[in-house]
Amino acid sequence: MSIKLRALAGASLLAATAALAGAAHAGTIYGAGSSLIAPYQRQIADCYGTVQPLYGRTGATTSPVSVAVSPFNYASPSGGSQNCATTHTTTNTVQYLSTGSGIGIAGLYSHDASRYGDVDPATAGAQNYPSVQYGLSETVLLAADVANYNSGGVIQGVTLRTLSAPGDIYRPNEYPIPRALYGPLVQFPVAVAPIAIAYDPVYKKVRQADGTITSYRFNVVGGRSNGGLKLDATTYCKILNGQMTDWNDPALTTLNGGTSLKDPTDPAAFSVPLQIVGDRDSSGTTQITTRHLAAACGGVSGNLYTNINGASTLPAALVGPTYDKSLTNNTAPAGEAPYRFTVAAGSDGVAKYIDFTAVPGLTAGDTLVQGRIGYVGNGYTLPYAANAGLTFTLYNASLQNLAGNFKEPTLTSANTTFGSNLPPQSKSTGVYDASVTANGSRANPEDWVRVGNLANPPSTVDGYPIVGTTNWIGYSCYAAGNIDVVRTASGGTQGFLNFVVDETVVDDTAGNSGILPSAGLAGLPAAWQRAIKQTFILPVAATAGLNLVIAPAGTSSPNSNCTSATGA
Repeated sequence: MSIKLRALAGASLLAATAALAGAAHAGTIYGAGSSLIAPYQRQIADCYGTVQPLYGRTGATTSPVSVAVSPFNYASPSGGSQNCATTHTTTNTVQYLSTGSGIGIAGLYSHDASRYGDVDPATAGAQNYPSVQYGLSETVLLAADVANYNSGGVIQGVTLRTLSAPGDIYRPNEYPIPRALYGPLVQFPVAVAPIAIAYDPVYKKVRQADGTITSYRFNVVGGRSNGGLKLDATTYCKILNGQMTDWNDPALTTLNGGTSLKDPTDPAAFSVPLQIVGDRDSSGTTQITTRHLAAACGGVSGNLYTNINGASTLPAALVGPTYDKSLTNNTAPAGEAPYRFTVAAGSDGVAKYIDFTAVPGLTAGDTLVQGRIGYVGNGYTLPYAANAGLTFTLYNASLQNLAGNFKEPTLTSANTTFGSNLPPQSKSTGVYDASVTANGSRANPEDWVRVGNLANPPSTVDGYPIVGTTNWIGYSCYAAGNIDVVRTASGGTQGFLNFVVDETVVDDTAGNSGILPSAGLAGLPAAWQRAIKQTFILPVAATAGLNLVIAPAGTSSPNSNCTSATGA
């Protein structure tokens, strides 16, 4: 459930009058990061403010690629509605570039938008955002990362330091320490994100004499309309360690009720190379996945996933060639091998490469065989991809949890896994309580994302095993033109974070009608929404003294940390 300040029936009226309310205060903020949530961040931002295109970094060319995202049309069974193609809550603009979490972090720490690369494929030469206000990331910023932000160090290729003497200058990839300029680091979750093990249901295409194409599909016993391939931990650990290289492996047959995955109508012998696909960039999706594999795969001989916090890149020994997602086809790159990942930029690049879109030649009997499998944000699989207008037709597997049950990735199974995790210093309702320290301190950015039990969730009957959070990363202190786009303390045009926390269009679970539920993602439980809002957006008496509220730079109230800050 969500904390909502407006009745559902009032949502449309609010949106309809947005232009009058916000015209005098329209502003723009810029951010980048997570590809997992990128299409749905774009939908949220377009419901909040002006409609903008979504571009994704390719990792291979100077220009990004366009990601087509349908405007969201919210129609709740409970009565709320907003057609975001035509109706927007404000006239503000929230820009976002899908770069992968690591680049989003680098941009935020450096406060240098050129770290994102080109943001406009239609214009010759590199076009950069003018500034940086926020990022989105599944890569958790831990204690050492927070220390780098506060005191200097190296993170994601960015060196943070102070100038040591007259004549000292910042060299390439060196930047001032951000803490003094932009206030304390802010990090908190905005969505609960299951990671899907994705595959295309078709494994072979054959050209017939009459010119038609026959497609052969995996025979999944007891499957569902969007997948249902059963994988236990041992099996998916072996697959993602490059130890299982053909879809005819006996372990897959056993998990499939003792029945071959071969299409019963396929006359040929069944052997389909099992090609693993992953993210090439510094990736939050990779960190969530590898964190789980480190916890779940210890019993598999030769397991290469050992970092209990997860790693944002895959083990080097498992990384093969790169697929360039800017290509119009998804032909295998040179050097591909089933025991190594073919890597692509972002969840959209991984999804594009797994998708069996190629067709055989024009001669009768021409045949294509493809059996790719990989990890992506759940929103890139069916039915969720279709809800955003994405063209991917991928299925997702049902993974066995510690209770022995095979669960598909859904907002319900992800929320079950997230379970009873509470914000730092919170009662069960999310109300601040300084004496409750089991989950850390609200003043520590790390503690807002410290949910270590998600690595290999306990024996929850209905929980999905691979779950993390997409996190807002930002500053405490903002320049006058940006502060009220990020958040609004009271009155005036609604801030973006207020919108994310307050509005049912974002997380309405009635008929899965909200943006996050329609993406197979889960909004935050009410306790988390309350704690985030009362700490960072609209503090109450109990939290005002924490000095954590996002505030205007150059002022001592409501956050004294911003007194001497220049602001983002």
